[in-house]
Amino acid sequence: MKAVFSCLFTALLPLSSAGNDGAPGPYRPDWQSLTKHEHPQWLLDAKFGIYGHWGVYSVAAYKSEWYGKMMYDPDDRRGAYEYHRRTFGPQNQFGYKDLIPRFRAEKFDPNEWAELIRQSGARYAGIAVVHHDGFGLWDSDVYRWNAGKMGPKRDLYGDLAKALRARNLKIIATEHHMRTFDWYLPKAEEQKRQKAAGVDLYDPKYADFYWNHHTSLKADFIRQWKRKLTEVIDKYHPDVLWFDGGDFTSPGVAAPVLSSLAYYYNQAAARKNPVDVLNKFAGTMKFNFPEEFGILTYEAGRDRPDFVAKPWIDDLSIAEVGWGYTHDLEIRKPREIILGLVDRVGRGGGLLLSLAPMSNGLIPDNQKFVLREIGDWLKVNGEAIYGTRPWKIQTEGSAEKLVYQRNKHKAWRFDAANAEDIRFTRKGNHLFAVALGWPEDGKLRIKTLREGMRLGSGGISKVSLLGSKAPVRWKRTADALEVELPAEKPCKYAYALKIAAHGRLE
Repeated sequence: MKAVFSCLFTALLPLSSAGNDGAPGPYRPDWQSLTKHEHPQWLLDAKFGIYGHWGVYSVAAYKSEWYGKMMYDPDDRRGAYEYHRRTFGPQNQFGYKDLIPRFRAEKFDPNEWAELIRQSGARYAGIAVVHHDGFGLWDSDVYRWNAGKMGPKRDLYGDLAKALRARNLKIIATEHHMRTFDWYLPKAEEQKRQKAAGVDLYDPKYADFYWNHHTSLKADFIRQWKRKLTEVIDKYHPDVLWFDGGDFTSPGVAAPVLSSLAYYYNQAAARKNPVDVLNKFAGTMKFNFPEEFGILTYEAGRDRPDFVAKPWIDDLSIAEVGWGYTHDLEIRKPREIILGLVDRVGRGGGLLLSLAPMSNGLIPDNQKFVLREIGDWLKVNGEAIYGTRPWKIQTEGSAEKLVYQRNKHKAWRFDAANAEDIRFTRKGNHLFAVALGWPEDGKLRIKTLREGMRLGSGGISKVSLLGSKAPVRWKRTADALEVELPAEKPCKYAYALKIAAHGRLE
């Protein structure tokens, strides 16, 4: 039955967006060629981007964006299986697909989103165009399970992309779909029980949504995965692509992945549009692609070392736990996110922050507040962030108090950061020293810049505080650069000194 359905399904696939074998252009579908791609300057300068986890899972709004998997698993520790039965009905009567009509996005205003994102100071933005559940947020002609044909019946990603570009923001498309094959399935014994009970996961009519070995072949899934990705590339020309974890390199998968990446680069080259791909360090402790490829990306900084030798970005949820909207979502404090942004930029990285919109398309007020706080901070201190590069010394202060263990993984948190923690960036002939706290006595001491520490051929010519017109008194001693800060703080969270060097800054 599976093979018969697979052949029928493949034959019925639309022809649009079907072919790409790398496309004509400078890049071949192999790693030797793809790793030669240069990172665009705009992305190296941007430092801060925003996307969102939004989809069918936002309807249930229960514990996690993994609700589609959790609701079929009676062993789920968060109780999603029983929650679903109580709220919507037994799984063999009301499956995950039946939530789609309730995902209407009826209050989604792309211009409101785009304006809020612009105010936040982000330089690029987008949404997760498809998560593990396989439901696409664009209007697709490649497959039926998408927002253009079901649920909202609207091109959610396309409308947002248009509004963002009207504000001169670049766009990102994040793709989480590679993990979908067999993702929904519980343990083997439960699969047998559910199949006998008529649960929709095992119904061939929905094989092109639930994608599992009971009703389809992985080869067919990969062919459609490629078509979907190609369609997003062709239709929206995203400036950045990001992929969640999954299998990108095994036999049967590697060739379609390589040809898709080459196609993306070649199409962008033909349009003279500088683009890039983010290369995630997954929970498997391996990157999706060879480490030489793309801009390295770490989920919430998980297992990221103190120093990374090439450009990198952390993606971070605005929520303390989880990524999609839930009824009990706890939001990170603005200070935590802003100090984390400063730390990342000082270390040569950037931040991609994920929002958690409600199923109706509204961004909750507590998330709006965080974005506006970030934007207000960047209005004052953006000169120390945008367009900067790491200095020869990146940090001052102990990293030990910022690092903790989470589920056997190294993670970063900035609650304990204070005025002893300094992050350095540079731009042209100026060095920026950003303190992660305000000293209690009003005197900032930067040990790295003590007398004898060589900045340039002529030392320091001037020190000023971003956002303040008050003159700053300073002196260099054998122990530190000592700066007397003005009485009035220029902002709420972290404080940036702009230091001009005599001669060329080294």
